[in-house]
Amino acid sequence: MRKYLIATGTVTYAMKAKNILGKKGYRVRVEKTRSNYKSNGCGYGVVIWCNDIIPIEELLVSSGVKILGIEEIANGLS
Repeated sequence: MRKYLIATGTVTYAMKAKNILGKKGYRVRVEKTRSNYKSNGCGYGVVIWCNDIIPIEELLVSSGVKILGIEEIANGLS
């Protein structure tokens, strides 16, 4: 299982992403992002644990969630 940060910029998009992914059974939490994403919003995103991020990204984009960036944080659950 891999751990990813999906930067959304605003807390509104982060909460929307959390609700969408939570309903699909994913483990996800809202988190403040690092400063390099803050220039495009308030600096929020979601952390998700999954094996393949591509379907997650497609689901969020098709649901109207603005994604500023995605990065793998670390391996494993924490």
